[in-house]
Amino acid sequence: MTTPKTFKQFWGLFTTLLAIFSIGAVLLPIFLNAHPWPTAARDYLAMRGNTDSGATNLVSAIYLGYRVFDTFGETIVLLVSVLGTMGILTRVESLVDASSDDEHTIGTVSGFSLSQEKRRSHTLRTHLLEVVTGKIGPIVLLFGFYVMLYGHVSPGGGFQGGVILASGIIFLALGNPQEGSSGISNPEILVRIETVAFLILVLVFFSGFFMGNGFFGNPLESTQVPVGYIVLLNAIIGLKVGTSIGFMCIAMMGGGY
Repeated sequence: MTTPKTFKQFWGLFTTLLAIFSIGAVLLPIFLNAHPWPTAARDYLAMRGNTDSGATNLVSAIYLGYRVFDTFGETIVLLVSVLGTMGILTRVESLVDASSDDEHTIGTVSGFSLSQEKRRSHTLRTHLLEVVTGKIGPIVLLFGFYVMLYGHVSPGGGFQGGVILASGIIFLALGNPQEGSSGISNPEILVRIETVAFLILVLVFFSGFFMGNGFFGNPLESTQVPVGYIVLLNAIIGLKVGTSIGFMCIAMMGGGY
């Protein structure tokens, strides 16, 4: 007779083998295909990427120039994901608050008291953690701005720099000895920066239309500094990514971190 434990082990083995088979079925034809890889687009980008965009980093030239439509879609996906995550957190918080009427705890999820979780996390937030994260935070922010603003000439860009900015914001939030947050780690400030950055991003994306270059066209294409468009987009995207991810992580950490 099959026991639940045996069935669970069998099901785990079955799903693992199914995942390996599915991945192999997708990747194997690619490696076994004898048809040569297309090189026309690659050669064009290698020859014309820097001339068309002014960016030495061809990755930035591609995702902020040739495929800027996709980049705009990615920012919308990030916006929707943050909104969805905050909606779920708000829903969970409302359920927890409702269950706290009869109990003196904040609530219980899977048999674990959320008030105990907050107390435990606050206890683990030692003075050493506050000092280290508080000192590292500004350095990480500075490095994030560097990666964001110099992504057109070196590895990096808006998305990469934005994630580093988010790390710096989280460090500053952890290094704040006061209850709540202040400065750049304040959720209200982060929301305002993200909102303004997204609005500016939309205006910049559509600025090419008013300059006669079409939607998402580079309005600085005919000037001496066409790469300024990419630098501006990297800065805006970096601010939006950094503030949105930082805000979401701070919300997950709770009010008292």
